[in-house]
Amino acid sequence: GTQGWCGGGIYFATSAAATQTKAIGPDSHKGYLLEAKVDVGRVKYMPRTCDRGLNGGKVQAQGYDSVSFNPGDGQEFIVY
Repeated sequence: GTQGWCGGGIYFATSAAATQTKAIGPDSHKGYLLEAKVDVGRVKYMPRTCDRGLNGGKVQAQGYDSVSFNPGDGQEFIVY
């Protein structure tokens, strides 16, 4: 994606049920559910509001491979 709570990235929920309240951004649409095993590497844990300015370069410069946060409806993991 090009935007989101933690910037543009690929967002993953931790369960199929959790996806019902996610993917609700202005450029998001309901679609298909894919089950994936994702190697998130070194995770940077962020507060509930995360940082909309994050991107892969910024995260990597801080020594992380991905980001995780909980906006209030379940943990999410983001890879860039």
